[in-house]
Amino acid sequence: MKNRLISTLLAVLMLLAAIPTVRAFSDTDGHWARDYIERAVELELFNGVSSTSFEPESTMTRGMFVTVLGRMEGVDLEFWSSDSAPQFFTDVAADMYYAPYISWAFCNGIVDGTSPTTFEPDAPITREQMAKLIAFYVQKMGHEIKAPDSEQLIPDNFADAADIASWAAESVDILRQMGILNGIPNADGSISFLPLKTSSRAECATVFCRLKDALLPTSLSQTMPEAMEFVPAEVTLRMGQSQVLQPVITPPEAASVSLIWKSSDPSVMTVDKNGAVTCVGLGKAEITAYAPNGLSAACTVICSSDTLASADETRSEKCLRLFGEVVSDPKLYYAGDDGVYGAEDYARAAADMQEITVRTWDIGSDGEKYTRQFTILVHKNLAPTVQQIFEEIYNGEEKFPIHYVGGFSHGGRSEHTIGCAIDINPEENYYYKPSTGETVGSYWKPGEDPYSIPLDGEVAKIFAKYGFTQGAYWSSAVDYMHFSYFGT
Repeated sequence: MKNRLISTLLAVLMLLAAIPTVRAFSDTDGHWARDYIERAVELELFNGVSSTSFEPESTMTRGMFVTVLGRMEGVDLEFWSSDSAPQFFTDVAADMYYAPYISWAFCNGIVDGTSPTTFEPDAPITREQMAKLIAFYVQKMGHEIKAPDSEQLIPDNFADAADIASWAAESVDILRQMGILNGIPNADGSISFLPLKTSSRAECATVFCRLKDALLPTSLSQTMPEAMEFVPAEVTLRMGQSQVLQPVITPPEAASVSLIWKSSDPSVMTVDKNGAVTCVGLGKAEITAYAPNGLSAACTVICSSDTLASADETRSEKCLRLFGEVVSDPKLYYAGDDGVYGAEDYARAAADMQEITVRTWDIGSDGEKYTRQFTILVHKNLAPTVQQIFEEIYNGEEKFPIHYVGGFSHGGRSEHTIGCAIDINPEENYYYKPSTGETVGSYWKPGEDPYSIPLDGEVAKIFAKYGFTQGAYWSSAVDYMHFSYFGT
């Protein structure tokens, strides 16, 4: 009998322990928001500042507010607190309670910093800022808000609506119509919103409880990236030039996920919400794209002061661009006095070459086009131009497939020896010299073989735009694979 009583008592104690308890705070007795505060604590959205105090009239900070948003969404703290989780702001210490929530909110486009490197987590949040962040949260997480009950009192408008900032006006009005923001009564019976008033903990607890009740199940269902990389991983732009970056995302069905972009040095390279970078200062910057699950990829973007080559350059201007002087035969610039290339001459030429990585399209065994990359050597003073040429070919309408790219090489008197010639798909764009019957490659069949380069196609036009001549225009031979800066 005694054992049975003990077992029964233990069962009752375990049952009582499983029942959530509402924490009572001494400073919420008689407070207008007491019920909301107690429910917010019960929902584990808020904590007290101590075991007996909530401080309902204390100011809500940016760090606190984002923390509550993350708790409402059920953020995985184990991941966002791990060493692999991204950290964005110098004033957000990794061991602070709000740090993982700020990283999550930033990656999901809910919040931004007050500068490229700071978040100001302890700064107060105003009521109009609160409304905007809630709207961002609902939108980015794919939530829907149900209509309020018919008996709920909804103000027709706010008396101070004209004082609400334009960037927050729509968010405030939507939350008013949904019964989430009720405003503050005035003596004359009107309702004001007080957009610039800092939000108190009591006000935010109230708003979050209403939001919790109004949220419908999440409708957003996205496949998240498992891997991301930029191809190429380094891009060179000239001053003032812009280019849209796009990482290669695996699996392909995750490619439509929204990305957040950040530049390591906005004084050198800016980046907008679509990944468009603009060169605004000399130097280099890391451009990083972040997926909503915290996965990231970085691309190094170099801003060069050199202008790109163009079709209207004269031969002398081309010499000055490459060598800083006008020469009679550019192909022999690095050769010895006898006009012959030796080992030392090739080494001197190689010292002026720069390695660049370009991305192209190719055709897979299934007949579908896919992205690949090539690393080639070109003259350092033409590197930005060649980079731009291949980027335009890659982004072109034809998506011309390329399975081979050749640049600088040791081979005697040719523009390849000075890093000013590019060969593309040599097997399908052959060299042929009628006087000797000499050939390199097998054929040239534009329109029949997708790797053959049409003379009037996109590839030829893009090279010509930057001053390169296709070898097909020589009088003594045809060389459909060959694009050269000096036309030789």
